[in-house]
Amino acid sequence: MQHTLSFFVAGLQKDFSEFCNERLQDLVITKGLLYFILYIGKHPNCSPSNLSQELHFDSGHTTRSIDKLVKTGFVLRKKSENDKRAYILKLTENGNKVFESSYLMFSQWDEKIFKDISTADRQQLISLLEKLVKTKGDFIHV
Repeated sequence: MQHTLSFFVAGLQKDFSEFCNERLQDLVITKGLLYFILYIGKHPNCSPSNLSQELHFDSGHTTRSIDKLVKTGFVLRKKSENDKRAYILKLTENGNKVFESSYLMFSQWDEKIFKDISTADRQQLISLLEKLVKTKGDFIHV
């Protein structure tokens, strides 16, 4: 029986989740909240609605996640100077530490997963995955 893409994606997702969770324990943050940190880090002063739309989460989930990140000291939520009804989001110093260490974490996982794969094969795989993501169209933009 031939394996499907979903079979491999599920296995890689499980491995990546375990890898992230081990490293994120020290930072006291979950992998689910990491996506919020990554988006806010790349888009300082974004609104919660932008965040929700770009990450494809409903507004209730986004609000609860932002509340957790504010409460734990990773994100600042301030009223917008332009629109007093709206809020903007920024990372705190601790949030920036998580943001910066996440790139190292992603690179370390890539090194682990690609250790026995040639550079040419790696580049080809990444290129093919980028085509799949473009075709699918609703990829998370962090």
